[in-house]
Amino acid sequence: MIFRPLRARLSLLPRLRRLTGAAVLALVAAGCASDEVPPPCPPIVVVKDAARQVRFIGEGRDLTDVVFEARIDGAGVACEYDDNAIEVDMRVRLEAVRGPAAETEAAEVTYFVAVARLDQTILAREEFDSVVPLPGNQTRAAMEEEVSPRIPVDFREDGANYRIYIGLALSEEELRYNKANR
Repeated sequence: MIFRPLRARLSLLPRLRRLTGAAVLALVAAGCASDEVPPPCPPIVVVKDAARQVRFIGEGRDLTDVVFEARIDGAGVACEYDDNAIEVDMRVRLEAVRGPAAETEAAEVTYFVAVARLDQTILAREEFDSVVPLPGNQTRAAMEEEVSPRIPVDFREDGANYRIYIGLALSEEELRYNKANR
């Protein structure tokens, strides 16, 4: 399993969304012209208890103690099959909101990507550090990160035999907070 380097993009341009939508429609239309159904990509699963992170300053847990709140705001996947691997191109959308206790103009988060078999056996897991900039008086921002795992497979397998799990890398305390505040 190899994770390729990340490329981050701020999602501030609505035009990019329109172009992406047009490109997806063109790919769908092109795919309809062929009778052959492409093999499936592994589905992405956002881990529910790790989809959100609230970072506090100090011991307080009041709203005034929040440095930032971050969440995984979705993910998309495309894949290509090689002779012995699935090349996955995945985009993870991160969103951050600055809290009243913020002392910097960014939310620094770590998220994980794990590839597992259907029986939930983890084949590979890697963490990625990301910074969501919140410059000036901007209180909310979103960005996309690209991750490209390569899943070795034999000729009898396809993406339906795997799951890609994503979530924010949380401390035990942050995980307990999420479970208590669903």
